[in-house]
Amino acid sequence: MGEIITVIDIGTTKIAFLIAQLDLNKLDIILLKNYPSAGLKRGRIVDMESLTSSIRKAVQDIEETHKIKIKKAYICSSGSDVQGAYSDAAIKVKKKEITEEDVNLAIDAATAIQITSDRQIVHILPVEFIVDGIDGIKDPVGMKGVRLEAKVYIITASSSHIQNLTTCCNKAGIEVEDVVIQAVSSSEAVLSEHEKESGTLVADIGGGSINIAVFYDGYLRHISNYGIGGNHITNDLSIGLKIPFREAERIKTEFGVAIPDITFGSLKFKEKDMDIEILGMDKQPLKIPISVVKEIVYARCEEMVEILKKEILSISGQTPLQSVVLTGGTSLMKGFNTLTESILSLSARIGRPDTGILNLCSEMGLDDALITQNEQWHEWISPEFSSAIGTLIYALKIGDLSSQDLGIERIFSKITSWFKGVLKI
Repeated sequence: MGEIITVIDIGTTKIAFLIAQLDLNKLDIILLKNYPSAGLKRGRIVDMESLTSSIRKAVQDIEETHKIKIKKAYICSSGSDVQGAYSDAAIKVKKKEITEEDVNLAIDAATAIQITSDRQIVHILPVEFIVDGIDGIKDPVGMKGVRLEAKVYIITASSSHIQNLTTCCNKAGIEVEDVVIQAVSSSEAVLSEHEKESGTLVADIGGGSINIAVFYDGYLRHISNYGIGGNHITNDLSIGLKIPFREAERIKTEFGVAIPDITFGSLKFKEKDMDIEILGMDKQPLKIPISVVKEIVYARCEEMVEILKKEILSISGQTPLQSVVLTGGTSLMKGFNTLTESILSLSARIGRPDTGILNLCSEMGLDDALITQNEQWHEWISPEFSSAIGTLIYALKIGDLSSQDLGIERIFSKITSWFKGVLKI
């Protein structure tokens, strides 16, 4: 039996479990399934007991229904107040030919930064090396030189959030192998190498948060997140129409359109002339104009896109952008892509995780037939699974780390392998 890799993508509205098997040169996804999530608000933990119970119930269902034992997992996290910053440092090469030891020493020096006690380093992403003044080098091992400089992008997160997340998983019987920030994992899943080079903003819009990553010249340049998502649309509908939250979710999914003056798909009607039937708080049917629903949905969708605009303006002097990639469950809202293009004046597309998983298999020489020929393939490549599949990609790229403890040592132990043409962020 090959190596089993488990991913748990913990979000505000859902917990996605992904279990994959790597056997020789074949990759297979055994299970990819959503379960209800509780205990989080805007991506942040507000009730540890509820979250622990949600994870435990999902694990029990998988073990009983699918006969799969889960002991350890990579955890994908959103809403952890992420921050990113560049850091660099230089060392003198010991033997005039750069070795992996030199690379590790340079990276170690670049990561010797001061951070406050309420934060912890989650990712150290190599950007480039500079050898004797020559920049843009991705893998300096074997090169001749006397001075080696490393430039890295350090991502930190709320230490309490990461620790509480780990505690919830441990109480549910899961050993945490590593924690991956959602913006990083989603980018792995949906971006092509060309998009990383040309300048692209990735926005993973889930139920409780927007997770943003910006790439240019092949590297991650900016990362941030906001506590707003699809749940806020549902909540606005619930309050505005005075209907139960569950009914509001149904109305959003069935009739919600991000641009109120445009019809999509099966919603071909004159909005001002059409009423829809809803269930009120007393479970009695009511009729309301479809235009009212669309106005409520549009207002919140516009707010989300304005957040993306704010991010773009904040980095416009440093990172030119050519496109936007939207992913996550809320990106499936009808018209969201069109609204994004109209407000941002940039081309936009919906990002699906087939881009990343197929690229990974090609790069690593893995046979993807077991995945692509599975009858659930088209369900798996939905944007709502981007961060789960992206975390699997991340885990495969950094290799088997199960024998090491969480922490900075783990990052250093595998960081040089990222320059071998496998990880290109």
